[in-house]
Amino acid sequence: MQDEFLCVKINRLELKHDLYYSLHHNERMIELEFSEPLDENTHGENIILEDRNGLLEDHYDLHFHHRKVLLTLRDGFRFRDGWKYNVRIRNGIRSTSGSALQKDVEFQLRTLTNHGHSAGLQSGQTGDTLVRKSIAIISDIHMGDARAIDKKYSWFYENAGALKAFLDYVKDSNQVRQLVILGDLFDEWMIPYNINPFDTSLNIQSTKDYFKAIAGNATNAPIIEKFRAIALDPDIELIYVTGNHDMLNTEAIIGEIIPGITWKGGPDGLGEYSPFNHMIFEHGHRYDFFNCPHPLVNPGHMLPPGYFISRMYAQGLMEKNNPAQKGLWEYQGDFEFLAAWEIAFLYTFLHFEMLPPDMNEKNILMGGVNNYDDPLSFHGTRDMYAASIEENWAATQDRNQVPVHIKCCLMAIWNGHSDLFGAARMEYLESSAPHQYNIVAFGHTHEPMLEVYPSGKYYSSIYANSGSWLNKEESSHKVRTYLMIRPANWTGSELDVVSLFQYNPHHSGPKYQPELISEESIEADYHDMN
Repeated sequence: MQDEFLCVKINRLELKHDLYYSLHHNERMIELEFSEPLDENTHGENIILEDRNGLLEDHYDLHFHHRKVLLTLRDGFRFRDGWKYNVRIRNGIRSTSGSALQKDVEFQLRTLTNHGHSAGLQSGQTGDTLVRKSIAIISDIHMGDARAIDKKYSWFYENAGALKAFLDYVKDSNQVRQLVILGDLFDEWMIPYNINPFDTSLNIQSTKDYFKAIAGNATNAPIIEKFRAIALDPDIELIYVTGNHDMLNTEAIIGEIIPGITWKGGPDGLGEYSPFNHMIFEHGHRYDFFNCPHPLVNPGHMLPPGYFISRMYAQGLMEKNNPAQKGLWEYQGDFEFLAAWEIAFLYTFLHFEMLPPDMNEKNILMGGVNNYDDPLSFHGTRDMYAASIEENWAATQDRNQVPVHIKCCLMAIWNGHSDLFGAARMEYLESSAPHQYNIVAFGHTHEPMLEVYPSGKYYSSIYANSGSWLNKEESSHKVRTYLMIRPANWTGSELDVVSLFQYNPHHSGPKYQPELISEESIEADYHDMN
């Protein structure tokens, strides 16, 4: 009978995935509770704390009280961040009635990482420091030019001060070895359709000029200067991966704006970064039917339907107090695309209570963007895509180097409205994927998240999304979020650790401080030395 044996549990700590207990890095004590009072004469070497380096018997004491045992750390020793420990209890221990454990018991503990401004020493018996052992990932900042601020259609300005403080933290905290911008740093899409993107009176005649105007905007210029300082810092690598709202960016353009930055581009309009063979980071629009590059619909042009929807959305943001009015549309073409297009536009009209424009009038000013010199109409643009976008979908995915083709257009359309976890599973996490990754990070959705796959103790991967730095009113999710990844290749841990943070105002000390939202870790692959 089970009752004939002594039982033991760990108190106060969270059991995650039925696999390990989560332990704060500043914890000084582990509390064990047995089912019966213990015979203190039997404890001897029967309660053991260890890590990958061996036994830690010189760094803790055991205190017995009735049915509880407190394992307390000695002065001068602290748990390491992002580290795995084991508490082993041998069945040689006895209760006062003589009961013993049925077999040896082992508890796995994993410590949370410390990424605060005052992290200081990493802790542990070696006294190692937190010297540049992390990859920070930010995305979806959506900087606009001066017109976007003046005419109030910019998605980014409220968090400019927080982002500047965050970049100081990246540079000065002595923790970040790589800062990855995972797309949509610049926003060439969010401009009302009746404003010409390229304006000679503002010295904007090309995408390069447009991005330089964004970088020179008074709101953004101090942030760009901080990016430049990081890019030129020999201890930090600044890495740029293309998003959809800045898909017309090039290595030459970003290199001129931020000298020293590392470009990680793929096919035009896309990019990815793999710091180790088991990690992959990209913006995520590759799997989004409405927002991935579509160079096959109209040769010589790459912009997808989402660009034109964004132009309408920006118009609504600028004129959001206008009354709503619905229109009837007549069209011919692929049903799934047309239905999604109509829903996107109706959502925009209703969301902003705006008056729809004449959909047949050529009122979308282009001025040369992506080689579109003449104005376009919304119906004409819709019909251009509807004529062949679904027919070309397989070839488009070939061109965009999609690992696992999304055969159903409706599923790819849905990816534009989802958290992309499903896309990550299909492309990178499931056994059917050409290359399985342990850690996958996307942006694009503006929804910060951290999930293991599959659920439960036998998970093999972590999916993460870095969220956004949008104005709060433009997002239904937390903003000022970012990822911090501590690769075991750099830390010497048995774990790769992925942390999701929000950079929040602080009542004392630094004006802003990281606030941990969630953290996951996974056993590291030590054969991966990419």
